[in-house]
Amino acid sequence: MQQISIQSKFHTIEGLEWGNPQGPVILAFHGWLDNANSFEPLAHFFPDYRFIALDLPGHGKSSHKAEGTIYHFAEYTVEIISIAKALDLKNFILLGHSMGAAISTLVAGTGLLEIDKLILIEALGPISSPPSKAPEILKDAITQILHPRGKKETYFPDWESAIAVRMRAGDMSRQSVEKIMERGLEKGPKGLKPRRDLRLHYNSLFRLTEEQVTSFCENINCPTLLILGDKSMYPIASIYENRKKAVKNLKEITLSGGHHLHLDFPELIAENILNFLQKS
Repeated sequence: MQQISIQSKFHTIEGLEWGNPQGPVILAFHGWLDNANSFEPLAHFFPDYRFIALDLPGHGKSSHKAEGTIYHFAEYTVEIISIAKALDLKNFILLGHSMGAAISTLVAGTGLLEIDKLILIEALGPISSPPSKAPEILKDAITQILHPRGKKETYFPDWESAIAVRMRAGDMSRQSVEKIMERGLEKGPKGLKPRRDLRLHYNSLFRLTEEQVTSFCENINCPTLLILGDKSMYPIASIYENRKKAVKNLKEITLSGGHHLHLDFPELIAENILNFLQKS
C-alpha cells in the first residue's frame, strides 16, 4: 500500500494505492463521511489490479472547499472525471460505495469517460425528489446553511469514545469502524476531531427527479454490477426497479451484510466482483 496525491481541477485529492502498478485499474470512491480506508480490506484481494481508492473533497485527507462556499452533489461528478483524466485512465473499472456509487452512476451516464466496467455497492444513482418538493427542499437547505443550528465541530477525548459514538449508529463491525476512523480522525486543540468538512452535513439545494436519474441509467453502456446487502438499512432492491431496468447490462446480487458489507465481508465481496470482471 502507498499514499498517493492527485491534483484535480479544483482540489488536492489524497488516497491509497495497492496491487500491480501495471495491472487493470480499479478507481474506487467511498460513501458520505467515509474515506479511502473504506476499501483497504477489499483491495488486498486484487493483487493483479492497480487498485486506487481516493478521499473525495471534504473527506479524509483531501482538501476542503474554499471558505464561503458549500458542497453541491453534482460537483463530485466533475471531481471524478477530472481525477480520471489527471491519471490518464482509459478502459478502467469504476467502483463506488453508497454516495460514491451514486456519483459513479451519474459519471457513467455522462459518457465522458472510457469505463470498462461499473461496480456499484449499495446505491444506483442519488436520492431523487418529485418536482413539487423542490421549493421545500431549497427552503430547508437555505435555512440550514444560513442558520446552522447544532452544526458545531465534534471533539472526542480519546480513541475509544470516538469508536463508541460510531458504533452506536450500528451497521458496521468494530473492526470496520476502526478502519474508517484511522483515516477519518485527527488531533485538534480539544481532542480528536473528524477530518471531514462540517459543511458536508448541509442538505442539498436541489435533487434530481426520478426521471432524470433514470435517464442517466439509460446512458450507462458498460457492464454493471450492483451489490446489495440483505441487512442494509436502505431498501434499494425494492424502490429502484425502473433504474435497474434502465441499465442495459446490469447484474444484481444480494449478499449477506449491511450497508458497509464491503468492509465487514471483503472476501465475499471480492469473490463476486472478480467473478463479474472475469465473465462479463
